[in-house]
Amino acid sequence: MLVKIFVMREGYFSSITTAASNLEQEINSWLRANPDIRIANIEQSSCGGSMEPSRTVVSVWYQDKATQA
Repeated sequence: MLVKIFVMREGYFSSITTAASNLEQEINSWLRANPDIRIANIEQSSCGGSMEPSRTVVSVWYQDKATQA
C-alpha cells in the first residue's frame, strides 16, 4: 500500500475558493498521470490555529501495478 498526500495551505489573505480549486486541480492532475492505480482509501483533515493559516490535508492510499499483485 502506498500513500500520496496533498496539502492545501491558505494564506491569511487568500481566497478559500482559489485554494480549494488549486488543490482539486493538483489531485485531478495526479490521478490523470496515474491511470493504473487502484485507490483503497481517501481521508481529509483540516487544522488551523490563531497564529497559523489553516491547512487541509487529503491522503490517498492506493496500490500501483507493483503492489496490486
